[in-house]
Amino acid sequence: MRRMIAVFLFLAAVPLAAQHDAGKEGKGRHPAMGNPRAIEAGRKLFVNSCAGCHGVSAEGGRGPNLRKRGVWHPLEDDAMYTIIRKGLPGADMPASNLTEEQAWQVAAFVRSLTSPAMEHPPAGNVQAGEAVFWGKGGCQNCHRILGRGGMLGPDLSNVGATRATEDIRESVADPDADGFPRYKGATVVMADGRSLKGVARNRTNYSLQLQDAQGNLHMIDLAKAKQVRFAEHSPMPGNYKQLLTKQEMDDLIAFLSRQSVRPFDAAEKK
Repeated sequence: MRRMIAVFLFLAAVPLAAQHDAGKEGKGRHPAMGNPRAIEAGRKLFVNSCAGCHGVSAEGGRGPNLRKRGVWHPLEDDAMYTIIRKGLPGADMPASNLTEEQAWQVAAFVRSLTSPAMEHPPAGNVQAGEAVFWGKGGCQNCHRILGRGGMLGPDLSNVGATRATEDIRESVADPDADGFPRYKGATVVMADGRSLKGVARNRTNYSLQLQDAQGNLHMIDLAKAKQVRFAEHSPMPGNYKQLLTKQEMDDLIAFLSRQSVRPFDAAEKK
């Protein structure tokens, strides 16, 4: 029942927030929103103040998953700030002891969880991250950006415009976290003895599309396959947290967050 009340209050807050903003035309967004330093500060505050209910990575627990576009997502910035600062009376969301500045930082972080990374670029050196991508990280062996790089992994030319920063970070630091449903490594042994290895793109009860490291797509008739083995882990290496320093990881995420086939214009968002 308390969860239902919380949902109702969230939904009720949406039109109220819209009316509130309609009466203050010309007022810009709070400077914390979309600010990389504020978002990073908000992340740290979130871990210390909010993770007990919402999970360390905002994946949910006693409180809702904030990385999915739930009923809270349409809230205007002011409404989100108010809920973080004052809580939701009668629900499981308590008031916080955060200062005004800290509450805005948390709001900036929570907003960044579902918005495209281009809209909320994280802290980090983009040029240094580019060097990591094409160098130490070896990302180009599997991934392409604007036609350059490998073809085994997803094309990252538009990743900053289609995925949130935290999703990008998780994909690098913990590629097994989402169960890698669309990126399964597979090895197929055909009845004639041939062995094919790559990433399964599409599969039915009768056929399998397998893309190899050179980008070649193999259409496999499963009736002619002797054995099909799917990898237990994502093809994405799982050791980047050990391979890269924290700064190098931040720089890499900053670089990936800027990847868009169409440059982001903040004015278009209004």
